Amino acid sequence: MPDQELERESSEDLIQKRWERRDCFGVHPQKQEGLSYVGLHIPVGRVRADDMDELARLADTYGSGELRLTVEQNVIIPNIEDSKIEALLGERLLRDRFSPEPPLLMKGLVACTGNEFCGQAIIETKARAMKVTEEVQRLVSVSKPVRMHWTGCPNTCGQVQVADVGFMGCMARDENGKVCEGADVYVGGRVGSKSHLGELYRKSVPCKDLVPLVVDILVKQFGAVPREREE
Repeated sequence: MPDQELERESSEDLIQKRWERRDCFGVHPQKQEGLSYVGLHIPVGRVRADDMDELARLADTYGSGELRLTVEQNVIIPNIEDSKIEALLGERLLRDRFSPEPPLLMKGLVACTGNEFCGQAIIETKARAMKVTEEVQRLVSVSKPVRMHWTGCPNTCGQVQVADVGFMGCMARDENGKVCEGADVYVGGRVGSKSHLGELYRKSVPCKDLVPLVVDILVKQFGAVPREREE
């Protein structure tokens, strides 16, 4: 372009600059009167064949046979008549596995496939993401969701740079100098009107040492409170 700029087409900014990020979990009214959708939490996005069959049954029974997937690996069942909501919430799948109201630290947990099924991944991600998060939950309490993303390699399918706390798989060395699975830890990623890529916080942390590091990050940067001090 000769002048290195484009003439503005609109006389006003049509994009809402400030907006609050929301999640889809729980029951929400649709625009169509008498209908609602229910957002379900799928832990680290892992759905097995039997789970998918059951989700399809729920969509047929309570909705319009439609399922929608979110970018954070969760599921939405739309077009549910309000009179059927209570029965849906009582289904065993929602009570035992795919909760519509997950714990705060689980809400934003995302993990790529990991080396269980991906040849490029350096570390196992899904089971480890669950284990680390469960252990952290037992140690600290948070007042708002903290988005934690895991990716098994630098291809970053888990999008760690846009997470509040991100873990990128790598090889590390433990206290004895032995090679082990580890992660580069990123902090400070944001999405939305003030999007920002996270920055490398700690490099090559052995996976077995991640829990105390995450606890420290949550307390110092996200207002978490240690459980033993929680009133």
